[in-house]
Amino acid sequence: MSRIIENPEQLILSKAKEILYNEGYTKFSMRNLSAKCGIALGTIYNYYSTKEELIIEMMTDYWKENFYVLEDILDSDDILYIKLNEIFNKLSIFIKTFKEVWLKPELYENPDCIKKSLEKQNVYIKKLVIMIEKILLKEAENNKIKLRLDSYETSKFVLMNFITMVQMPLFKYSSFEMILKELL
Repeated sequence: MSRIIENPEQLILSKAKEILYNEGYTKFSMRNLSAKCGIALGTIYNYYSTKEELIIEMMTDYWKENFYVLEDILDSDDILYIKLNEIFNKLSIFIKTFKEVWLKPELYENPDCIKKSLEKQNVYIKKLVIMIEKILLKEAENNKIKLRLDSYETSKFVLMNFITMVQMPLFKYSSFEMILKELL
């Protein structure tokens, strides 16, 4: 008699992340995953037809998990600069982990995989911009700041500077915040 697995797709994603994070991409195979899940290899292929498809789904899941954390910041009653500082700090952790796990050359041997992962990344970057824009618009609505530029463009400016500061930590967040206060 075959056993019933409550949520096989979630089990597959969970075990795949475990393998990738703990053993690395070189040990990551659909056969290894099948063994770790205790699920037939064919069943895994029913959910993910290729290893690259599974990798992209795991990356997407990683982005989604990060958004749950960021949405809590968005919904808080904190003032603008505290929210932005928290977003910056969470984004720093996210980017550093992303680089360690997801930006490995062996993950991108397939050009189609690169294209699909960049498409997903762009979707999430836009979501981050919109999240920051919501914070700015709420502050402007409450007359706590004056937006001199388009809110979406300002939000892109904030996010791109956050990303740059994480990747090249030559410029301190506190300095950026002072500039932003002058701008707003």
